[in-house]
Amino acid sequence: LYSSMGFINCTTVPETEIDDEHRIIDLTLELDTGKQFFVHRIEFLGNTSTRDKVIRREILLDEGAVFNSRAWETSVLRLNQLGYFEELKPEDAEVQQNASEGTVDLTLKVKERGRNTIGLTGGVSGLLGGFIGLNYQTNNFLGLGETLSFGVDWGDRMKNFLFGFTEPYLFDRPISTGFTFFVRKFEFDQARELAILAGQRFDVDPAVRNQLLNYDQDTVGFTVFASYPLRRWSFTRLGLTYSYETSDLACFSAGCSNLFEQLNFRGLAGQINSLQGIRTSRITPTLFYNTVNHPFEPTGGTSLFLGSTVQGGFLGGNVNMLQPTFEFKHFRPDRFLSRGRHTLAFRVLGGFLTGFAGKVAPPYSRFFLGGEDNIRGFDYWTISPMALIPQQSTMSVIFYDPTQLDPEGNPILRFGNINVLSNTLTFPGGDTQVVANFEYRIPLAGPVSMALFFDAGLTTVTRRSQLRLNEAGLELLRKTFPGVSLEPELTLVPGTNRQVRTSTGIEFVINLPIINAPFRLYWAYNLNRLRTLLTIPAASFSEIEGAPLPPGVFATQILPQLGLLIPARSYNYSEPLRSFRFTVSRTF
Repeated sequence: LYSSMGFINCTTVPETEIDDEHRIIDLTLELDTGKQFFVHRIEFLGNTSTRDKVIRREILLDEGAVFNSRAWETSVLRLNQLGYFEELKPEDAEVQQNASEGTVDLTLKVKERGRNTIGLTGGVSGLLGGFIGLNYQTNNFLGLGETLSFGVDWGDRMKNFLFGFTEPYLFDRPISTGFTFFVRKFEFDQARELAILAGQRFDVDPAVRNQLLNYDQDTVGFTVFASYPLRRWSFTRLGLTYSYETSDLACFSAGCSNLFEQLNFRGLAGQINSLQGIRTSRITPTLFYNTVNHPFEPTGGTSLFLGSTVQGGFLGGNVNMLQPTFEFKHFRPDRFLSRGRHTLAFRVLGGFLTGFAGKVAPPYSRFFLGGEDNIRGFDYWTISPMALIPQQSTMSVIFYDPTQLDPEGNPILRFGNINVLSNTLTFPGGDTQVVANFEYRIPLAGPVSMALFFDAGLTTVTRRSQLRLNEAGLELLRKTFPGVSLEPELTLVPGTNRQVRTSTGIEFVINLPIINAPFRLYWAYNLNRLRTLLTIPAASFSEIEGAPLPPGVFATQILPQLGLLIPARSYNYSEPLRSFRFTVSRTF
């Protein structure tokens, strides 16, 4: 306490008085505060690239002010959080006293880290196919503390490009601002995904393939953001982010058009194309608290992020959605088993989304889990509830017309069309997600470390109303198939919602000094995974209005044939038991 007021040589002399009769001890502390010290000079050694002002602005002490030991320790923590230098230890922060003048000289000895960070990911995923990713970031651009980032992901089915810039001190004030620009392209072919999930190749009839999901999504957008600390000594920042993007969906099947238009997330109906010109305007206020002592190799501290995204409504665009999120991290030394040499690391994150004002959330914004950044034993984005989409099509049929006879008195063979209502399996994602991660990190030798990990999470549908079908389309289906009971929302496949997945395993991490990033290999075993028999109900049929078949033909000839041709179908679905991957990044 006294050292935070400049009395760095304060000593205490305890005096005790023992009352044997009442068994009481009176303890008196006699304080000798000594001289009050002021800061004389603050100097930095070893910063060959980083400007002095970048370091000085993180120091919570000024030359000429009263020395405050707590502020000095907090300043060292703030510098460690930047990630510009190797971890500053107590011996690197010297306090030299001049007792005669009552001043101290403060000297920080820093060792600069590589300013450039390169991340590399790659592999083969059931959803993304073969892919490779490269991201580059310089976190101390020109020694001014600015961050310049660039990233590319290139794969069979997904392509991403991102460019960003961050200025941590705008106008030499602690206002962190920046922007990102991004371009994304994603390809999805449900026939291919079903074959992967079932572990066998399907020879899909073209008419059936046309009812499955098959689309490309192209997105272009930008984000601008700013944040400001609550007060000078605070580790809590308030932020505000604005993002705008445009997206086009190119459907290559009727099934795709049915899904996006039936869910009708843009609230459009009739002849309006709801797949082109999707404009999203969103704003996100945030609260971020962070005492984690290092951005790359933390051994202590806590961080908490709270955000709530609002898009559409008064912000414009044609997508309305609310999305609150949170993320909590905690790191602490293990003093029980390793006497502080090992680190316990925890993370919990969660999110929820919903549409409003008569619109549902876009299908592509819903939550999918799996991958190196959440549940490591599963493929990217393959954890999702499953649902059935009712889809209408027409089919050509052959029948004998009893009303038209040949010269020998036999019915003539004719062709006709009927309505078909089939159910297609789809992966709509969840509106709620929760993920928990635990790691026990063990340094081995030099830049090599090992971690034992356990991941758990689920993504679930809590509001089926957000899978609501377009009212006009639903009414048309009910009119066309009057004998079929149709729900207003997508039907969830039993046993696929609210299913927790867990994964445990071991990973080895090598902190590469050249690219200033962790290279890791990990093996994961999935303790909880989905193994079930997926059953898709048989199709339903009806006559086409205005083109009726001859009396009795539909019931006696058509239905018996089609009941055999399009019966209920079942697929064995089994998520992987184990996985082995490499990446250049951390889960958290």
